Amino acid sequence: MSTLTTSIAVGDRTVSEPRRVSEFGPSLPEPSLTGIVLAGMLTPRPTAEATRTGLQWNAECAVTGPDVVHVESVVTRVEQSADGTIIDRHVRLVDHGGSVREQGIETWLLRESSDVRYDPAVDFCTPAWGEILRESLSADPDFASSLSTWDGTVGLRCTDASGGAREVHLRIYRGRIIDVARRVPGGATFTLVAPAETWVDLMFADHNDFMRRAIRGEFSSSGDGYEYLRLTKPLDIVIAHARTAAREWQSVAGHTLPLTCGREARS
Repeated sequence: MSTLTTSIAVGDRTVSEPRRVSEFGPSLPEPSLTGIVLAGMLTPRPTAEATRTGLQWNAECAVTGPDVVHVESVVTRVEQSADGTIIDRHVRLVDHGGSVREQGIETWLLRESSDVRYDPAVDFCTPAWGEILRESLSADPDFASSLSTWDGTVGLRCTDASGGAREVHLRIYRGRIIDVARRVPGGATFTLVAPAETWVDLMFADHNDFMRRAIRGEFSSSGDGYEYLRLTKPLDIVIAHARTAAREWQSVAGHTLPLTCGREARS
C-alpha cells in the first residue's frame, strides 16, 4: 500500500490503474477477503502514520482471478477527537464494465492532524453545516417563496461507518429557517437520508443532480412521505446552497485536487 503525501480533506479521491485480480496471487479461501486485500494493496494509506481502526465491507459480487478491476476511494468524513483525527474513506472495486463488485468503509486514526483540513462546509448534516445553510438561504427569495406557507422541520441525515450518523434539523416557518439543531422537540416532519459517499458525490459533482439521484433511490426518507414529495423544490434549493458552500471551500488556495494513482480521476 502506497501513502498519500498531501493534505487530507473530505472529497479527496484516488483511482488506481486497472489490474487483473490473479496478478496478486491465488484467491483467498473466503471470497470477500480477496477483495479486501486487493483494495488495500491498490489504495494509498492516508498518511504513513495512519492506523486503520475499522472496516465495513460488502461483496455484492466477489471478485475472482480473471476479473480486471480498479479501485476508487473518497474521503467522506474528517472528525477531530481526543485521540487525534478520525477519517472515514469509502472504497469500491469496479470492474471493466463499470459495475461495483465490492465496496466498504475504512476508518483511520491519525495521531497528528497537521496534514488534515477540516471545515463545517463539508461536515454534512451537522449543526455547524446547518448554520451555513441558514445564513445562505436567508438571502434566497426562491427558497422563501417555495416555503412561504409551510410550518415544519426538515431533517437531513448522513450515515457513516459503524452504524453512526450525523443529523441536523432545520426548523422552518413561513420561508425562514428559525432554528438549527441536532433534534427539535417533536422531531422532524420528514428526514432525508443518504450514505456519506452519496452526500460527497452530490456535493462535488459537476452538476446538481439531486433529483436524478433521489429518483434512482440513492436517497431515502423517513417520516411524512407526502410532505417530502411536496417539498422537492425547496429541497433542491437547499442542496444547491450546500453544493456552493462545499465547492467554494474545496477551491480555496492550498487545497489538493483529487488524487490519482497513475491515471486521471474518473468523473
